[in-house]
Amino acid sequence: MLSKLATLILGILAEQERNPYDITKMLSELQTKKWLPLADSTVYATINNLKKRNLITGRMEKSGNLPEKTIYSITAEGEYELQSSITSFLEEDASNSSGFDIGILLMYNLSKPEILIKLKKKLERLESNSYNLRKQILNLEMDASKVAFTSLAMLKHRMHLIEAEMKTIRELIKELNVRNTISELSPFDMRMLQSISQQ
Repeated sequence: MLSKLATLILGILAEQERNPYDITKMLSELQTKKWLPLADSTVYATINNLKKRNLITGRMEKSGNLPEKTIYSITAEGEYELQSSITSFLEEDASNSSGFDIGILLMYNLSKPEILIKLKKKLERLESNSYNLRKQILNLEMDASKVAFTSLAMLKHRMHLIEAEMKTIRELIKELNVRNTISELSPFDMRMLQSISQQ
């Protein structure tokens, strides 16, 4: 399976051939950096990697006095890999382990005030992202004929994920505010308790 970024790039090229600058611009317009941290240099490196693997091909194009630019298009092998990756991503379990899950599991290693500060900062960021995303969705829904329903569905999915994280953080803050200690048990003790209860 291809990386998320490689899949996005192939998807963009499957729609229409483009140069690296246009690909970077499209990824920026999709606001991918909010859910897929990447630098422009990573985009260019991924394009080179896709070219080496013969998943895309490039041709030089000159327009007027502008410098030559490479225009990329997807190959038949690229289309196969794209379809395979899309299938895998659609079948992927949304509960896959994430950094936030690990942070929650192991947060007892921090002091209670430190945890509360970190959670409140994250909640503020998520609330800001939620507001901006909600605004974007409403604007797009006003003229749904100008946006693909799949783009709208992806934005709504991002919104649902943000809302779920905000709910979790609010519950954690509430729980921490009523507890004197973070945990009486190691988070890994849960498995030991489950195995005892199954005997």
